[in-house]
This record gives sequence, C-alpha cells and structure tokens, in this order.
Amino acid sequence: MVNPDIMIHGEITGYILAKMLECESIYTRQDIADYAMLGVLHDIGLYRNETHEQLFILENYDVWAHSIYGYLFLKYLSPMEEKADIILYHHLDYRLYNKVQNKYLKITSYLNIADKMDTFMHMQKGDIDPNYFKEYRDLTFSGQALDLFYKAEAKFKIIAKLRDGSYRLELMNILAARIFSEDQKKRFLQMLIYTIDFRSVHTVDHTMATTAFAREIANCMRLPSIDQQHLYYGALLHDVGKLAVPIEILESPRRLNDEEMRIMKTHVEITEDILTGVVNDAIVKIASRHHEKLDGTGYPRGLRGEELTLTQRIIAVADIISALHGKRSYKDSMPAEKIKQILREDANNSKICKKVVDCALRNYNTIMLNFEKEQRETMKMYLTIKNQYEAIYEQFKEFG
Repeated sequence: MVNPDIMIHGEITGYILAKMLECESIYTRQDIADYAMLGVLHDIGLYRNETHEQLFILENYDVWAHSIYGYLFLKYLSPMEEKADIILYHHLDYRLYNKVQNKYLKITSYLNIADKMDTFMHMQKGDIDPNYFKEYRDLTFSGQALDLFYKAEAKFKIIAKLRDGSYRLELMNILAARIFSEDQKKRFLQMLIYTIDFRSVHTVDHTMATTAFAREIANCMRLPSIDQQHLYYGALLHDVGKLAVPIEILESPRRLNDEEMRIMKTHVEITEDILTGVVNDAIVKIASRHHEKLDGTGYPRGLRGEELTLTQRIIAVADIISALHGKRSYKDSMPAEKIKQILREDANNSKICKKVVDCALRNYNTIMLNFEKEQRETMKMYLTIKNQYEAIYEQFKEFG
C-alpha cells in the first residue's frame, strides 16, 4: 500500500512552499493554492511503489525514478500539465539549473528547499542544522530559496505549526482557494486512481472498465445527472481499498487461494474507511457496496435488495461485467454470450438487479464498443507513460 509517510511529507512540503510564496507577496491566493497542490503531489511518483522504506531512503535513493513518473502523471493525467516540469526537476541540484529549460525554475528551487527542509527535519528530529545549508548553499539548492524559507519561518512560525499539527487546517484553507471545474476534479481523481493503480495494469484496466460500464448503463437507464455523477465517482473509487492489498495478490498469475481471497475481500471495507468523510456519502456507499447481492449473500455487510439503491445495483453489475470481460494471466476474456448467460442467471437467482441486467443486455454491443474505444486510449496513454519514462530516465543519467 502507499506509505503514509509519503502523503504526510507531501502535505508538509506543500504547506512550506505555500508559506514561502505568501511571504513574497507577489502571488495571488489561487497561484499559491496551485503551487501548494503541486507541493502536496510532488512525490506522487512514489505512490506506485510497493514499499514501506523510510522516507529518507525513498527521497534520496534513485530520485529520478519518482520525479520522472510524477512529471508524467501530472503532464498526461492532471489539469496542471503546464507546471509538470516543476515536479520533474524538484531534485535537481541548483548548480545544474543552467543545463535545463524550465520557465518555473524559481518555483522549482522553492519546492526543492521545502522538500529538503521536511526531509532534513525528520533526519534531525525536528531541528535544522544551519551549517548543512551553509555548506551546500547555491550548490545543492538556491541560496535565495533558503533565505526566503528563513524569512517565512520568522514570519509564520512554520516549524512550530508543523510540530503541533496546526498546519493541516491552514493548508486545507490554502487549497480551498482554488476552485476547480467538474472536469478538472475528474482529471485529478483519475490521476490519483491511475497513479495508485499504476503498479497493477490489471487494476487500472478493471477500474476503467467498471467506470465505463457503469456510466453507459446509467446513461441507457436515463438516471438523473446527479445520480450519474455520484455513480461515476463511486465506480472510479470502488477499488481504492486495494491500496492495502499486497501486489503479489493483485497480480497473482493464478487463481487466489482461500487466504488470499480473504485478504482481497478486505479491500471493500478499507475503501469505505478511506472515503468516509472525504467524499459525498452517496459516493461512499456506491463504492463500498459493489460486492453486495440482492439476496443478502454478498459482502461485506450482507445487505439485501431493499437496502440497495439503483446506483449501487448498477455498479454491482458493472463490476461483474468488468471482471468477466477482463483478461488475466490465468484466464482469457470471457465470450460475450457466456457473460450474458451469467448475468441472466444471477438476475434470475436474485443476486443482481434484473432491471439493470436487462438494460445492459439490450445495449450490450454499444456498451462494449464504447468501452473498447476508451480502453484503447487508456492503454495507449499507459504505454506512453511507460515508454517516456524510460527515455527520460536515460537522459537524466548525466545528472547523476
């Protein structure tokens, strides 16, 4: 699963960067919110790692791997693609800045010092040794960025707020200044899902397929727009709990044994825990009820039909179609007629909603055509990121 230290480090780095920019008094609240968001996400390239190593090791061992992945995730998946270079170069030594072209080098230098400050404070148990920064001034990092940090620290008491945790509420207020459109919100969410799922191509494919099938069925059933929106986000987030499932289970080359299946099933309750209080309750329930059955034989709660809304019934059907249609190392994609047969049997046995199944079957060919087109684009993007990572990594070897 994602190392929680990475996420906390992102919060702290984003907060430090925001206070440095605020101290300069030349940026708008929205500018500061944008850059704070970049600070929070600056190590998003590490989310794909299956590791629990200490943050210092992750931040200082092969820094280009996570910097390049983070850059590519921002460039291709987020609404902040223009500023992705900041992430790419955030570990570049200041003395090498003349070797790169980046119109955001000043912000990059600020992010670099904010990043180093949190990492260094962890190493020094919260205390900063000024001699370290004097020694590497204008070599490893920008002297001007360092001076700005000390100015911001004197003005805003950054370190004290980091120690007592009060920075979190302040950071939330800073980020709240940025108003995102619905499309931008979707892109951010998709980026996070892709990033987290990037360690498992099967999870990426299944998440995107479930989301596409749920959207198509909801559209065919002419659900109100608010229900379609909730269903979209619920489907996109329905397997986020797999963050806590070991990669060897997610990518198993064979069918799971009983113990592995028990571990896999925990992802549903973990999904609910992660999302509760973060997104709309309707979205939480859609995401966390995709394995429930109308007859009460599903999991984790064993809910029955009268307790499941139409959107929750739709995601259950979409998830099944995705699982049956998906190809794994131990099974091929199931033929359309076999998928339809299983759906009919489950509907007739009161496992899943007959109304939803009837709609899916009537529109099956159209649903699949639309999904396969979307799938080609998804896999194309996935391979583009993989290939560009390798090319950029080769170029960055000269930086050491």
